[in-house]
Amino acid sequence: MSHTSFLEEIEKKIKKGKDLEEAARDFSWQDFEAAVSEVLSANGFRIFRNFRFSSNKRRFEIDVIAISKPRIMLIDCKHWGIRLGKTSAIRSAATAQTNRSAEFSKKLAEFVDFGLEEWKDAIIIPLILTLYQEQVVENDGSVVVPFFKLNSFIEESRNGIFDFKVVKVGRITSW
Repeated sequence: MSHTSFLEEIEKKIKKGKDLEEAARDFSWQDFEAAVSEVLSANGFRIFRNFRFSSNKRRFEIDVIAISKPRIMLIDCKHWGIRLGKTSAIRSAATAQTNRSAEFSKKLAEFVDFGLEEWKDAIIIPLILTLYQEQVVENDGSVVVPFFKLNSFIEESRNGIFDFKVVKVGRITSW
């Protein structure tokens, strides 16, 4: 499903009186990741999905990597419903994403498929993307962004608002 149909279907359901959670319930996490990827691609980012890597004898996966010089967004997509305990789950997810991002940054020089050979530095932005969070917040080094604010987040990030962590590309770095 394309992001356009994802968004159009959600909009149709909301116009029929469903709330956001009801409207999104029929879509899978794969649909959500695809929609996120397509929005970022339409905004000029190179996209890598379901990127797996190993570091310190552990395996990691990042749902979506979005690259537009000098920024690399490392995105964990959360297609969660509104529920009791969601706030603590988002905090835990943010901590885990910050840790994944730290491991990713240590290995950045090894990821030749990203085409970063000409880059001196990269700005790493750990990101949790949700359907239901109401505002953009920073939590333990990761930014939590609702899907419906993704375009404004992209514009704000291009202005440097979320440039918390700069790493050297040409060699292995520490977080």
